[in-house]
Amino acid sequence: MKKTNVVTVLLSILLCCVLSGCSDMLKREDMDQELEHLIEALNEDDADAIFQSMYPGIVTREEFDESYETVRRLWERSDEHTAKLRSINTKKNLNQSGKSLVCQAQYYVYTLDQSYTITLTYRSDDIGEGIYRFDINVGAEPVLISGGFTTARENSALQWGLLVLSILSYLFIIVTVVDILRKRPRLFGVWLAAALTFIGFWIQAAPANFHIGGSVIWFVMSSFKIYSGGFRKFLFAVPVGAIVYWCMRRKLLSRKFKI
Repeated sequence: MKKTNVVTVLLSILLCCVLSGCSDMLKREDMDQELEHLIEALNEDDADAIFQSMYPGIVTREEFDESYETVRRLWERSDEHTAKLRSINTKKNLNQSGKSLVCQAQYYVYTLDQSYTITLTYRSDDIGEGIYRFDINVGAEPVLISGGFTTARENSALQWGLLVLSILSYLFIIVTVVDILRKRPRLFGVWLAAALTFIGFWIQAAPANFHIGGSVIWFVMSSFKIYSGGFRKFLFAVPVGAIVYWCMRRKLLSRKFKI
């Protein structure tokens, strides 16, 4: 195959991937809008608006009203909310009856006083389009407010200090691993594993409970993270394996040369 043909094929594949990604993005925006319309109707207790947005014939009005009573008891009206997309899945089907598109998206929704997990399934085909099914459950995973690299503006000096300490710890571990591979002390494989070992001390605090403890762990970073709902997690990790290696390095190397 000529070089120009290879380049053409690669560009075609790249274009298909880009178009596919754009298609998913548009579908995500559609689902975001459906979620906002649903939340608006729930806040207004507008069962008619929700029923009219359902896929044609998927449920009778009597069946809808019966199930809506459960939703009404779960939902607490709120003027403010934030939504976080957890997952989205789109399926396209083509058969004798025609083509259809089904998209299912799951969201975490946080209001001022409550959190919810909402799963929306939307269907579009030759018959019509609309919400095929929706499920609402109380409770959702907490959202990180501060303490991570993605929350730079909200982090305090303490939180940034722990993150910087984590970076320095891993740089220290890299230097240690390189030294072990170069010097090859006795049982250097064991020392490689030990260099990646931390001792972690942690505190977890929530409105209803408090835990404190410590353990030997790997691949961890010191941090003080604050989540929505009042949940806080403080973790201080010490690269104890690398520290012990440098404390014993001279003795380990001298034993190697004696042998």
